[in-house]
Amino acid sequence: MKHSNKRQAPAAKTKQPAAKTAPAAAPSGDSFPLRQILVYGALAAVLLFVFFVRFRLLSLPLERDEGEYALMGQLILQGIPPYEMAYNMKLPGTYYAYAFLMLLFGQTATGVHAGLLVVNLASIVLLFAVGKRLVNDTVGVLAAASFALLSLSPGSLGLSAHATHFNVLTGLAGFLLLLRYFERRTLLRLAASGFCFGLSFVMKQHAVLLMLFGMAALALFELKQTPRNLKSSARNMTLFGGALVLPYLLVVLVAVLTGSFDRFWHWTVEYAGQYASIKTWSDIVTSFDANFVFLSRGMLLFWYTGVAGLAVLFFSDAARKYAWTILLFVLFSLLCVLPGFYFRQHYFIVFFPALALLVGVALHFLQELVVKKRLAFLGVLPFAFFGFMFFSGVRTFREHFFKDSPERLCTRMFGSANPFPESLEIGRFIRANSTAKDKIAVIGSEPQIYFYSDRLPATGYIYTYPLMENQVYSLAMQQDMIAEVERNKPKFLVYVNSPFSWLRKEQSYNNIFDWYAVHKNQYKLVGMVEISPGKRSVYAWREALATHTERGETRVSIYERE
Repeated sequence: MKHSNKRQAPAAKTKQPAAKTAPAAAPSGDSFPLRQILVYGALAAVLLFVFFVRFRLLSLPLERDEGEYALMGQLILQGIPPYEMAYNMKLPGTYYAYAFLMLLFGQTATGVHAGLLVVNLASIVLLFAVGKRLVNDTVGVLAAASFALLSLSPGSLGLSAHATHFNVLTGLAGFLLLLRYFERRTLLRLAASGFCFGLSFVMKQHAVLLMLFGMAALALFELKQTPRNLKSSARNMTLFGGALVLPYLLVVLVAVLTGSFDRFWHWTVEYAGQYASIKTWSDIVTSFDANFVFLSRGMLLFWYTGVAGLAVLFFSDAARKYAWTILLFVLFSLLCVLPGFYFRQHYFIVFFPALALLVGVALHFLQELVVKKRLAFLGVLPFAFFGFMFFSGVRTFREHFFKDSPERLCTRMFGSANPFPESLEIGRFIRANSTAKDKIAVIGSEPQIYFYSDRLPATGYIYTYPLMENQVYSLAMQQDMIAEVERNKPKFLVYVNSPFSWLRKEQSYNNIFDWYAVHKNQYKLVGMVEISPGKRSVYAWREALATHTERGETRVSIYERE
């Protein structure tokens, strides 16, 4: 018996090396160094491309959403909490993110876009890691490259630092942590995942659907466990749910402690409910058609390939393990675009990671088919097709990415009727002719003027859109704005005569316009900016106004209190 035992031991040892070397001989080639070099080299090339484009356009003038976030962040850095001196229906997560980024990079448009550069690069890397864990690194790099271009395209307004970029960053962080929890179940990873999904929600409310995705994905994972432990699953779901709501509870706590809870609740709950319910079906169809035309320009192949990826999702050997999780991610990400049915171009940025994953799945499935048919020489075709897609998109926007000045690009993206480049010069004039104690009032929806001038708002209504809407608070809002301006007596009054700064409707109340026509007589006209399509904007300050002739289709008038 001793003799037989000694002979069995070497046999067991000879099997172990064979088991270790088996993966290296697998047809997939996952351990082949050249393949890893190609994957990570492609990822590095994509990151460098994004860095180059965004770095070149760091000084892109702020559009009005960016102006809102930058103003709120600026006020936070001055110790003034959100909703105290400036109002909006969005939750304040992006405001605090802006404050942090501007603390690092400076309170300028360049500083804002430097922060966006970091956020976008981090999101690309996170999506690569998510794709790698869901399927493999091939899908990861294809998804990362797809998302990089989609989120960079002018059609999605992705060059501007919208809240949706912050939704994506925190949502992908939550998704990656959840996948890591699936690999090794630790409560810390689970809680961190839930917290990140909760952060995505406080960046902008649309991401509540990403929170629901996290809950659904976790529930699906728990249902697949064998043997099932209902007590353990209930504990995990409760912990994850608690972590989900924690960021919002912290936001509420800050609002209570700073005394701004009433305004916070009115704007983010009461008014937000009105805002989301004022669309008609005709408006919905028109909004989708108009926005998708711009959104899909140069990117239609990505959309078609994404649809193909959805069709083959459950037929892909590599994607089968997490196919239901991917499907849930696609579904809930798409639903993030729907609240309010406004379909604005930058809303789709939240959906782009899911679309990009489907692109990766579709192309990898094509490669799987080639391998199964033993047509290895055709294995390069999926990547050649992706290269064609990617460089076709780059070619479509080559002037935007490589040639246009930031000011020219801003006008091309948003049109000449939006005074975004001009706001910088207006802000400089106000800052040079006022003190830090002076307040200003912008009669229009151009919060970037407050930010550029670095002057406190005399009214919290940094947008006049709510005043024009067909909702129950609109007349009261007009009266409230009038009262705030009269009470605070701003040194400068800025009136924006642009349809895009008001979105005036037939049923809109006219009180604010009647009041302005009389109230401006207490001020002296000291500046005029005339904006005409295809022409350079004309600026007239003080003495030059005596010989100035009004001729622009869009006009910004600057008044100083006498």
